Amino acid sequence: MNYQVLIQPTAFEEIETSYRWICDNLSPEIANNWYYELQDAIASLKKFPNRCSVAPEAAMIGREIRQLWVGKQKKYRVLFIVEEDIVAVIHVRHSRQSYLDEQSE
Repeated sequence: MNYQVLIQPTAFEEIETSYRWICDNLSPEIANNWYYELQDAIASLKKFPNRCSVAPEAAMIGREIRQLWVGKQKKYRVLFIVEEDIVAVIHVRHSRQSYLDEQSE
């Protein structure tokens, strides 16, 4: 079964913000590499998204939110929800950011 992957506006904004930060503070080349690696990881959710672990904040929020770690050093988490044949990417967060709370969802 193939899932349709939708990036929600909040996640899109977080991707843009991270990209700009990497570009400004590291280099455009590193930012581009990060972006393409992230896009490949998100695209991989089209098949078997439930292979990813349940995110720690799922219990507090009361909803099954899964996480996909991105990068060799696992610095970013793609947080998403699976509903029927749709994967909704709701956040893309750096590992140093705090966990979501009920208001963040």
